[in-house]
Amino acid sequence: MKLGLIGLGAMGSRIATRLLRSGFSLEIYDIADVALRMFNMDVGGIITGSPKMMAQSCDVIITVLPSAAEVREVAFGWEGLARGFAERGVLIDMGCSDPKATSRLAEELAGRGIDMVDAPALGTAEDAKNGGLTFVVGGQEAVVERCRAIFEALGKRILRAGAVGSGQASVALADFLRSVELLAASEVLRIGQRFGLEAGMLLDIGEGLGAIGPTMGGTLRRQVLTRQFDSGLAFGHLLKSLDTALSVAQACGVETPLLAACRSLCTSAEAHLGSGADQTALIRWLETLVPAAAKSAT
Repeated sequence: MKLGLIGLGAMGSRIATRLLRSGFSLEIYDIADVALRMFNMDVGGIITGSPKMMAQSCDVIITVLPSAAEVREVAFGWEGLARGFAERGVLIDMGCSDPKATSRLAEELAGRGIDMVDAPALGTAEDAKNGGLTFVVGGQEAVVERCRAIFEALGKRILRAGAVGSGQASVALADFLRSVELLAASEVLRIGQRFGLEAGMLLDIGEGLGAIGPTMGGTLRRQVLTRQFDSGLAFGHLLKSLDTALSVAQACGVETPLLAACRSLCTSAEAHLGSGADQTALIRWLETLVPAAAKSAT
């Protein structure tokens, strides 16, 4: 199987590194020529001149790009891969794109005999480097199976979601759930602190009563109680997922007062902390808020 990868940012470069070290032959492309040549010199890979040229020699192309618009440009723009793929070529989008736009793109590619899979890569850049990612995959079962060796080289878990676009929709909704849990847990820790409760004990009780999941409990202990705030997941990514979740809800005609409130709170936190701040630093923003009663007293 001949592979290509487009997008050598923080995540894409580590995915490419993992694939090369797993024994795959890999062509690489990035709009930033400096990043492309530096990766080639430092790690390897075969530089190609355009998505079309890559598609002419590859069976599967992976994109790790910031948005659906950029994936579309790679597919149908100047020297797009749709012009180069042989029939039954496969495009795997490993970014967290808009699921509706991805579904439309998949339909257009299918009209040209090209298959598409959406498989958001979940985890940190270090997970990508070490093969510890989780993939939530949308696409036809037969196409996903053709690509299984790629996912197994990169990740520890492959979760099937449904048709193309389902992976990205599922991840956005899961990020919404996680953000609500993080918001609630951070507020609980603030209240407990003021009341005089020991934070570790409070988390033990929350987990014991099923109010806090074990994954969130572990994150809070490692990142918040230690004041490390370096889980590797930035606020900018969280807000992007919440925007995607809102878009999905609106397309489905579902009212989402909690989702809207969660996004508003996270937007305020990002404005204070910065888009590059770690999501677990949310409690730092909460610590700056002044209670309404204290404001009125002044």
